[in-house]
Amino acid sequence: MASKPLYKKIYQDLKKDILTGVYEEEGQIPTELELAESYGVSRITSKRALVELETEDLIYRVRGKGSFVKKREKGICVSTSDNLLFVMPFAQNEGFGNYAEGILETLKDTDYRLHMQPHEWLSSEKSINLKEDYAGIIYYPINTQESLDFLYQCQLQDIPVILLDKTIEKMNYSSVVADNESGGLLSTEHLASTGCEQILFVSGNRLTDVSSVRDRYLGYLSGMYQVNLLPKYLLKEPEEETDDFFNRVYEEIIYQADIKTGLVVENDVLAIRLMTYLKQRGLDIGADVAIVGFDNIQATQLMDPPLTTIAQDFYKMGEVAAKLLINNVTIRSQVASEHVIPVKLIVRESTTN
Repeated sequence: MASKPLYKKIYQDLKKDILTGVYEEEGQIPTELELAESYGVSRITSKRALVELETEDLIYRVRGKGSFVKKREKGICVSTSDNLLFVMPFAQNEGFGNYAEGILETLKDTDYRLHMQPHEWLSSEKSINLKEDYAGIIYYPINTQESLDFLYQCQLQDIPVILLDKTIEKMNYSSVVADNESGGLLSTEHLASTGCEQILFVSGNRLTDVSSVRDRYLGYLSGMYQVNLLPKYLLKEPEEETDDFFNRVYEEIIYQADIKTGLVVENDVLAIRLMTYLKQRGLDIGADVAIVGFDNIQATQLMDPPLTTIAQDFYKMGEVAAKLLINNVTIRSQVASEHVIPVKLIVRESTTN
């Protein structure tokens, strides 16, 4: 898949920040020179991004002063009924940026305005009446208990909600998830094909706590029985130090030193940290142990060796979630459903050395 033009990246970043209120109406945005230096591009490239925003009527330019966010006409996205909320775990994250791009692309020809807030914002705004401020919410769950508390509040206020990335049982809300079960199966089949005779599933979360991890494990189980290997689940205990957990994984590998071990790790962040630890203990990544993560975050390509991973289509997930939410806001009697977005295996040197 061809990468997007550099000006497009600048344009989309600025548009997202304008529409989500990072740059307020009549507020100044970075200059051509500042953007060129920040993104490492020419001024011609940064200027093209600003021209795109100006053409879309999002900014205006003042000679000798710079570019400013255009004040919206009355009647456009001024009613609280036009506000949608995206609640996400972290304010800054590459993957969540892609979710937001998909959401914003869906909303661009509508009167809806997207507000993005991290989970911490909810606890700091306990007195807020969400019903008065938002027509609907796209919610990315972190853990089951916190999610149940929040979603029950939404039920009481009769606010349409779309769950992103995970499902929450007993809550009558539609969800948009990656095909995590397929991802677990693809990971296991790939590791078996590289000669791994022992394949372990490694996680920092209990299967009952996070639906995406549970589904990845189910795919792993399916793959293990297909290749006639015994499954084994290694879980980091709540009070266990990370290095102690990684050492347990290391001992499982060296206990079977005469065979190649494969690791299906619940996400890229944990996989990267574990890979670094195992390298420090003298293991050859790709030869002694093969590792597969999930999410395809940017850092996976920068590792030595680069990490094999399961890529989710974050942009598509955001796009589908936004469409579902608009439908739910418009037609309040929607039946809850799960929408599964395909994943793909990205093979790199962590499994092929």
